Amino acid sequence: MGLLEHFDKSTINGFTLYNLKDSERKDFLDKLTDDFRVCYISDKKLSANSAKLGISKNEFIEKYILPYNPTIKSGDFGEMLSFHSVIENFKNKGFIFSGPMKWRWKDKEKAAQYADAILFHIADYTKPTQDDHLVTIESKMKSVKSSKHRIQDAIDGATDDKLSRLAKTLNWLEEKYAKKGNLKQVELSKRFKDPVLYGTYNKTHKAI
Repeated sequence: MGLLEHFDKSTINGFTLYNLKDSERKDFLDKLTDDFRVCYISDKKLSANSAKLGISKNEFIEKYILPYNPTIKSGDFGEMLSFHSVIENFKNKGFIFSGPMKWRWKDKEKAAQYADAILFHIADYTKPTQDDHLVTIESKMKSVKSSKHRIQDAIDGATDDKLSRLAKTLNWLEEKYAKKGNLKQVELSKRFKDPVLYGTYNKTHKAI
């Protein structure tokens, strides 16, 4: 999608900072519309469901998809931005990551369950290897003035992902895929749930 090209990157005290260039704000925002909407609902389902109800796609999105609560809206935006940006950042380093669009499964007025986002790099689709890589993302936004320290909150959340929430997220994903009859993704979830059986792999827990 080319999101990161619109930012200046710097490192301060061990933190990587991305600052949106003022001159590229419009170009950046124009890129987000379709890719972020797809995080909520696929093109196929949007067309089919809106047609069944006899309303426009825009009406369907407004009424049934987009959250009204500004805190949830801000949180979803941050998670999606982090999701796409991390994929892009790894791609720039030669690694292909993908992951479930968890926002398709959530109540529109509630935050997504467990890890905010989860991504997988499969080095060899025929077998598990030590080069496989899993990334969790803990994203925290600050859309209004408050005393909350969102950077520290994100770091604390990433620690929770590392200690306990990863296992819960993988169990949740396995259940979702099983109910859909998606055997391939069920097996993928099992692979990352059980490194004792399938072998070790790399893990990264990002705080954004």
